[in-house]
Formats: sequence, structure tokens, C-alpha cells
Amino acid sequence: MKERTDDQLVRGCQSGNEECFNELVYRYKNDLYQYILALTRDDGAAGDIFQEVFLNFYRRINEYEPQGKLKSYLFTSARNRVLNYFRDKDDAFSLDDTDEEGNAYLHQEIAGQDLSPLEGMTQAEGLEKIKQASLALPEKQREIVYLKQCMTFQELAEMLNRPLGTVLADYHRGIRKMQQLLKEEDL
Repeated sequence: MKERTDDQLVRGCQSGNEECFNELVYRYKNDLYQYILALTRDDGAAGDIFQEVFLNFYRRINEYEPQGKLKSYLFTSARNRVLNYFRDKDDAFSLDDTDEEGNAYLHQEIAGQDLSPLEGMTQAEGLEKIKQASLALPEKQREIVYLKQCMTFQELAEMLNRPLGTVLADYHRGIRKMQQLLKEEDL
């Protein structure tokens, strides 16, 4: 069975098909939740914001014009809600924040499967080097490098309200800087 597009699912939602809405939530739950969690560093807040994004979307579903931009719409909504969350908390927000152990929230590691202890250690060391290199990036570059994992450059430009060329330049500068830092690390 061919997978339905976001626009087809939105139209289904607009005509009252609850199954279409559930499919949209399922489609975006991992990437969107991980993005919110990376910014908030709080499971409870991330879950609440994730629900707010979809509840707001559901409430306004008939106002939404399907134009192939649902991913950007949802991520922009999430980003705005995260910024509101920090504004309401009256805390200074920075993507440079780390937890008590010095781990950056934007870079949660996923353990490898079936690795020998030596391979696992080598992989963990490599991930740590990548994490440290990414932490050296300016916030705007780091956010773009992170989001590029689940969005196209065009979607990023729309979501961040920046010219496509600026997004591309920031991404490539960030990647080059990370490569340089990793190369220096190996010397």
C-alpha cells in the first residue's frame, strides 16, 4: 500500500477521519519529540510541548491549507512553544547547556547493537569526539546541523525564516569546522 502524503492525511483530518490524525502524530512523533527534548532538556516539558503542538494543530485543522509544508509548520510551532517555555520560566536559554555530567542535550547517544566491548568503546570515543566538536559550533550552526538530520534545507530555511543560502552556508561552515576540529583531535 502506498504511503499517503502529509497533505492527503491533513485533508482526511479535515473531513473528520481521526485515523489520519493518528497517522500524522505517529509520523512525526520521534523527530519532533527528540527536537523538543533536545531544546528543553526536560522529559515532562518535552511531552507537554509535543502534545500542545498537536492539540493546537488539531484545533485549527480546518484553517490549515495543505501545501506540502506540514513538517515545517509543526517544527516551527514546536520551536515557538519551546521559546515561550523558556521565556515563561524566565531562564536564560542556550543550546550550549549541558547536564550535570557535562553531556550536551542535543547529542544523546544511541548504543550500538552487537558490538564487542572494544568496538563499543571505539564507537563511544568517536561519538564523544563528534559531540565535543559540535559543541564548539555557534548555536545557529549547531541547530541547523542537528535539524538537518530530519529536514531538508528548504524546510529549514522556511522554519527558521532565513534565506536558503544562509542556511546552506551555516550548515557547511558548521560541518567544515567540525571536520577541522576532529582532524586536529587526531593529530
